[in-house]
Amino acid sequence: MIQLLNSAFFALLPLSLMLATGAPLQGQQSVEISGLYQGENLLVVNETNPDGVGFCCYEVRVNGQLTADEVNSHAFEIDLRRQGMVLGKGLSVRLMHRPGCAPRVLNPEVVKPSPGFELLDFEVSSTGDVMWTSSEERGRMPFVLQQFKWGKWVDVVRVDGRGGPGERQYSAVMVPIPGENILRLTHLAPDGTLQVKGEARFSAEVPSVEFNYIQKQQKIEFSKRTQFEIVDAFGTVVLRGNGEQAVLRYLARGEYFVNFGARSETFKKR
Repeated sequence: MIQLLNSAFFALLPLSLMLATGAPLQGQQSVEISGLYQGENLLVVNETNPDGVGFCCYEVRVNGQLTADEVNSHAFEIDLRRQGMVLGKGLSVRLMHRPGCAPRVLNPEVVKPSPGFELLDFEVSSTGDVMWTSSEERGRMPFVLQQFKWGKWVDVVRVDGRGGPGERQYSAVMVPIPGENILRLTHLAPDGTLQVKGEARFSAEVPSVEFNYIQKQQKIEFSKRTQFEIVDAFGTVVLRGNGEQAVLRYLARGEYFVNFGARSETFKKR
């Protein structure tokens, strides 16, 4: 009898009192944004709560950590500098808000950088030494040096960009192919977007790369270290590498193209 009375008593408790004792809030929602820290803070418009009491957003977390930002206002700033963020590193921001409304981030682009820079100088020697000078880099995104071969642009060198205003000097080494070499410099955003800048051409007198398909050992041997890729009959690249041999053990039977050096050849795996 006492247990029944206790159950009935708790069933009649006000909802607000039950929440105050630790019961989970229902209908909690969040706005999330992620990207790379570029040295700027996020600006948020915070509407009044639909019931007229307080504001929509009540909590902000950066990479899972609760911030000390003052959110009880119509507009506030998420101070990423205070979080000890490292320039160019990934971040995730979550704005917890009440049902029936949502805060609005005014400048999400500051953590979603697009590629861009000014190319001041781009020099390539016949030995494959590459040097360039950039300025006004939009964020710390990598530079990708591409070489035109096998009928397409192929990534050959990747160098991390330092980002920010002012001039930056970079250098890299690529492996020339016999005859004419065509290079270009690109800037790579996290979403895969490229900005292409500059183009350089030079001729190189280097030995041609030869290949030998050894069917019994299921491998290809090259006469020297080379960048290569193997493409199936449908045009899909099934293997990439850089070395003196390509192991074919895991490839299905069929005809393939092998791109290497400045050449493309075919072979048939039985």
